[in-house]
Amino acid sequence: MLAKIIEDYKMVNSVGNHVGKVKDIFIDLNTWMVVGFEVSPGTLKKDIVIRTQDIVKFDEADGIIIVKDDYVPEESPEHPMKERYSFDELKKHDVVDSEGDKVGRIYNLEIPFEKLKAFKVWKVLIKTGISERRLRLNPSEITEIMEDIKLAKTEDEYQGSE
Repeated sequence: MLAKIIEDYKMVNSVGNHVGKVKDIFIDLNTWMVVGFEVSPGTLKKDIVIRTQDIVKFDEADGIIIVKDDYVPEESPEHPMKERYSFDELKKHDVVDSEGDKVGRIYNLEIPFEKLKAFKVWKVLIKTGISERRLRLNPSEITEIMEDIKLAKTEDEYQGSE
């Protein structure tokens, strides 16, 4: 399942009461685990974060995430943290290869539906802009996230292995 698809899901509790709509996904960049979801509870209400341990079920057919009735909402962090990094923030950084040459930008994450119980990012999708090529890389290929997102190899090495 792609992160962009999850961002269209609605959250409800076990009896179907509206919690909100998923706006963003938070990732622990140390483990590439999804650790929470930023949820908009509605107009004029402050966004909240629902932790993955409060998720009971993903209903792929209806686009609904069911949360525990006793979930504890948290405030959205004001600044990115390595243990809770926003996917929207991640997309703002340039991706560079091991030599520092710009490759492109992250545009999506692949989180296999069958792995959602583990909430593990399986692949990072990078749009290169070169003849509309895209890279599908394992998160372990990312060596550093600072001003730019640095990859372990050169772009040519990735293009040759696709």
